[in-house]
Parts: sequence; structure tokens; C-alpha cells
Amino acid sequence: MGVHFRHGLGYRANVAVRAVAGSVGAYLVAAWFAAAAARTLPMNRLDATVSATMLAFLVAPVATLWAFLAPGPWRALGGILGAAALLAGIAWAAGAPA
Repeated sequence: MGVHFRHGLGYRANVAVRAVAGSVGAYLVAAWFAAAAARTLPMNRLDATVSATMLAFLVAPVATLWAFLAPGPWRALGGILGAAALLAGIAWAAGAPA
């Protein structure tokens, strides 16, 4: 027989918050990064969009790693949402792509 660990609700909530932050939050961060980078990169529109999207594929795993390596679940969620809000603000401030 294997060893069965019984974890309480606190542990399960910790993992659930981190999983949501690491999946949905990483998608938000990557999407806003792509939008912000596409609007601020000094290239023509098509090249900036393609480059920003390819870089966003590197940002998403970093955000997921942050969600699981942060000191606490709420700090992980706050960090992910803070990064997404910051990138959304940069994309909004950069205006429409040229």
C-alpha cells in the first residue's frame, strides 16, 4: 500500500490559487505583454506583432514559475495581476499601433 497524505482545506486552497494564477494569470500577462511590446517596438507593424507574440511565449512560463515560487498564494496572485495591470497600462499609454 502506498502512503496517503491528507491535506486540509488550506493546502488545497493554496494550490488552487497558485494554479489559477499560473494558468489564467500567465495567459493574461503574456497577452498584455504582446500588446504592449507590439505597440512599443520600433519596427513596422507586422514585424512588431510577430516579434512581440514570439517573446510572449517566453513570458508565459516565467509568469507560471512565479506563481508557484512566490512566498505565498496571495502574493503570487497579486504579483501576476500587478504585472498584467502594469502591462495593460503600458499598452494603453502607447496608444493604437501605427
